[in-house]
Order: sequence, then structure tokens, then C-alpha cells
Amino acid sequence: MKLIIVRHGEAGVAATDPERALTANGRQQVQRITQAMKDELIGSIAYASPYLRAQQTLELISQGLGEQDGQTLAFITPDDAPEPVLSWLALQSDACLMLVSHQPLVSRLISLLVDGVESAAYPMDTASIAILEADVWAKGLARLVSLTHVVDLD
Repeated sequence: MKLIIVRHGEAGVAATDPERALTANGRQQVQRITQAMKDELIGSIAYASPYLRAQQTLELISQGLGEQDGQTLAFITPDDAPEPVLSWLALQSDACLMLVSHQPLVSRLISLLVDGVESAAYPMDTASIAILEADVWAKGLARLVSLTHVVDLD
């Protein structure tokens, strides 16, 4: 099985964190990384945080792939713990999932899946994409296939 973890593009300021929208640069970041990673992203079942910038990121990815938008997962916001995400993943049977979320959750989730601990040792800049593979989603059993940052595309 494959898991694609996407951190949203650059966001601006707003009255509350959930209301922060992508900047023009953030939109460009997402479009660039989507184009570069298109073959890896096509056909994945997509889920996004309810925060505006994650929803906008998912929308841009969906447009870039010519696919429908995904669904919202309430428990993948910046301050959520990775354990509930891991429990949810363990129940999924789809061959390829995509999660569009935030720091520090994305780094903590990758660490938990690959290393078995929440060390947040995997840096995820805005519009970064991590691809993991595993036979089952459990602590320390995933393999990090790639970690691509939009700045790597320059």
C-alpha cells in the first residue's frame, strides 16, 4: 500500500489559524509540485484537513490531476496527534491514499510510521510530498520511498 503525505502550500495570515489561505506563491508551489509528481499522485484517494489552506491545496492538486476533490478528515490539523491517524490508516483498504495536512503533524506521522516514534525527524517544507509504502500501517513498518520539496524542483 502507498501513502502520500502532502504539506499545504505557503499560507498567509488570517484572524484564526483555520482561516489562513494560500498565498499566490503557495498556489504556485502546489501547482509545481503537482506537475512534477503527477505520476505518483494520480489515482490516490485524497483526504485533507478542514483548514482552508489544506482544502485549497487539495483543490489545486485535484485540478492538476484532472480528478475530483477528496474528503475532509477532521483529525489531521496542525496540533492533532499522529496516533489517531495511524489507527484510521490501519482500517483503510485502499491501495493508495493521500493526506493533505500540516506541520508538525506530517513530520510526526512520518516518524511514527517509519521509525516507530514521534521524533518529527522528517522536515516537510510547504508543498512537500512524502511517499511511504507498507504492507500494513503500523508503527515502524513503513518505508519512506521519497521526500520531495518544491525547492528541489528549481
